[in-house]
This record gives sequence, structure tokens and C-alpha cells, in this order.
Amino acid sequence: MNKSAHLRRQIKWGLSLICISAISTFVITTPLAPDKTIPLPTVKAAFTQTPPVPYTQTKTPPVLSAEAAYVVDVDSGVVLLAKNPNKRLKPASLTKVMTALVSMDYYNEGQILKVKNGYKALGAKADLRANDEFTAEELLYALLVPSGNDAAVTLAENYPGGYSNFVSHMNEKATFLKLTNSHFSSVSGVDISNHYTSAYDIGQVALEALKRPVFRRIVSTKKITLKSEKGNIYPLFTTNQLLGEPGIEGVKTGWTPAAGECLITLADRYNHPILISVLGSRDRFGETEKILDWVYENYIWQ
Repeated sequence: MNKSAHLRRQIKWGLSLICISAISTFVITTPLAPDKTIPLPTVKAAFTQTPPVPYTQTKTPPVLSAEAAYVVDVDSGVVLLAKNPNKRLKPASLTKVMTALVSMDYYNEGQILKVKNGYKALGAKADLRANDEFTAEELLYALLVPSGNDAAVTLAENYPGGYSNFVSHMNEKATFLKLTNSHFSSVSGVDISNHYTSAYDIGQVALEALKRPVFRRIVSTKKITLKSEKGNIYPLFTTNQLLGEPGIEGVKTGWTPAAGECLITLADRYNHPILISVLGSRDRFGETEKILDWVYENYIWQ
């Protein structure tokens, strides 16, 4: 093959490649019909973001009168402090967190419920009137803000199968959450036999309930006025003295002569939320504040 023929062959191949490239470009960039779209490629993240982990500076924890305490970093699940976390103790009105959880599982927030025998309840009450009617959400406010035993009984009595079936479902929920040191015999937490939980267990119940926006909203409420379906007015005030302090977001108080002072607290300082459960204390609010100060002084999140 002479040089002229070889040159013509190279030019021919070059033109062919240019044409193929142009056609390919045209096919790729030509828009599809209006009812079709080009699927975008799925891009996987190069890494999964994990929450910062708290690291202790080994500062001495506070001495507590509480029989049991459990403190956990909400985001990472790291246990920050524990004192007899699995000891079975009476929870008093911390019971109502489980009562609220079972109620939220079953009732629609706007479902109308009637006060049957709840107005006869002893102990802390929202002073509900016989035969009055409320939405399930309103009864949750009456249950959790003033710690109404009458609201607890009303929620249970409107449940399919009544009070006893409601209590059975509380224990089924405890089993579902794998709580091995809890058994419920009451919906309000009054002193009764075979009714107990642990600081760890009740903390887990609270963490589960806090996944529900309605629960988070209610347990952070200092005061509210309810108007029943029959037009009756009920001013409600929280039993939680810590609400209103910086970083305190709830959750629930409890006290009976047998249980002593009990408290579950959700707190958030510096965007690091923690949950504290204290059982059998002689100063639940003061000791919770000591725990809070110690945690945020002792731990560094990295």
C-alpha cells in the first residue's frame, strides 16, 4: 500500500469514529417523551454518620440517697451512671408512663372517652367529673400533667375488656420491650402487691414513649386548661418542679409512702440529650439536678 492510499484509509477511519461519537452523543442527550424520565443513578453515602459518643473525665459522681438510678445518653445509648439499675422497686406514678404508652398504642388522639368510675380514684387527681367526656389526648394531659389517677382509671376502663385487660396489655408491652424486672398490677401506681419496675426498665419505657410527639409535648407542659365535651373546665398544673429550668424537657414524677420519691427526667444541654430515672429517693429534684450538673461537667462528647 502506497503512502497516499494509507493516508486515505486513516482519514476514513477517523471520520467513522467522529460520526459514531456524534450519534452516541445525540442519543444520550435527546430528551425522552414527556411521560418518561431518565432514572438518576443511586449514589450510596461514603460513610454513615454516627452520634457523638460521651467520654468520661472520671470525676467523682454525686452520692445519692436514691435506692436506684439510671442515666443514659439518648443519642448513643451509652450508660452514663447506674446505681442498682435492675433492682425491683415500686415506681409510684412513674407507672403512668406505661399507662400512656398502652393508651397511645390503642386510642386515636381525638377518640371520645367517658369517665365511668375514675372520679372515685384516690390520691392525685385531675378532679374529673362523673360521666364527663374527653378526647383521648385530653385524658393523656390529665394523666401526665397533674398525675391524675382518675385519668388513668378512665383510660383503662374505656379499653376493650376494661381495666383488667388494660393492665394485662401493660405487662405484654413490658414483655415486648424485653423488660425483665417489671410487673404492673395498677394503672396509676398506687401501692399494691406485685407491682414493680427498675430504674433501667422504666427508663426504657420512657424512651419508647418519647418517640411519640404527643407524649413529648404533654410531658413538657407546665400548665393547661381543658374543656370537656360537656363544656366543663379543668385547669391542670404540672407536678414536676424542674419544668421551666433550662434544658429540662419532662418527663414524670411519682411518690407514695412505700415507693418514696421517684422521677424520670429528659434533659438537653449543648444538644446532648440524656434521660435520668431515679427511684426511692429522699430528694428527687435535688438529686436529679446534681446528676445533671455532674454528667455535663464529667462527660465530653466526641
